[in-house]
Amino acid sequence: MKRHFFIFVQTGIWLLAAIILAGCGPGKESTAALVSETGIFSWEEEYILPEKEADVVKAMERLDCKAVYQQIPPDAQEAEVLDYLKRRGEMEQHVFYLAGASEWGLQENAASMLETVEKTAEWNRKAGEGNGFAGIVWDVEPYLLDEWENNREECMQRYVENCIRSYEEAKKEQLAVIVCIPNFYDRPGLAEQLELLVEKGCDGIAVMNYNKADEAGQIAVEARLAEKYRKGIIHITEMQKPGYHSLTEQNTYYYDGFDAVWESWERLRQEYPYEYLGFSWHYLKPCLHLMEKEENA
Repeated sequence: MKRHFFIFVQTGIWLLAAIILAGCGPGKESTAALVSETGIFSWEEEYILPEKEADVVKAMERLDCKAVYQQIPPDAQEAEVLDYLKRRGEMEQHVFYLAGASEWGLQENAASMLETVEKTAEWNRKAGEGNGFAGIVWDVEPYLLDEWENNREECMQRYVENCIRSYEEAKKEQLAVIVCIPNFYDRPGLAEQLELLVEKGCDGIAVMNYNKADEAGQIAVEARLAEKYRKGIIHITEMQKPGYHSLTEQNTYYYDGFDAVWESWERLRQEYPYEYLGFSWHYLKPCLHLMEKEENA
């Protein structure tokens, strides 16, 4: 009888411990909050180097950013990456590995995306507790490929399958995943796969909403899906000078300035009072240029 009682009590303790430990892990809501923090894209490798640290700090503080989406070049020295992560950790800022190429969306078995997840996890193991990447931002744009024009539905399906597969692996490594998307995946023929992407392929979507004409209307479907599945949604604002990549004044806030961006974001908050609506600047280098113009005005 005593032995049976002991086993019963011990089993209860184990169950209680399991419940407590499960509650301590990153839950769906906390991950949605993480991925919807105000962030900034950073494409140039120079900004991971110590000599550019003052510029990074300046932009993060001026633009009230809690996260940075940093591209890491293939030939980057491991020590440089780990030192950069350590500096961001000391500033209590989250770093997302910004990675991807258009062709990754159509690769067999998500080969490059899975390789990137593995590489990110390996960096995190070497970075140590509190200093690693918070997650990955996928910049995978299959609609730029020739194949897209011939069969966009099939391309979209393959792309979403690859996102789902890589997301499953990222979760095993406790990496949050943000997927960059244009604002036109809600069109007929693509909308069903867009919903699947939000539901099963990421912790949040970052929408390249680069048209000032109807910013709220252009992300209406994406905002509804994010709220339905309790995922983050990030409105990305373009800050590059008109003329680059065929950008016009209708696509960018370069001439409008930072205050106009914050006013735009506030209007979106009023339109979508969803707690996991976030915002991001595109991107670090032009933002630094605009700050320099402000200082010299």
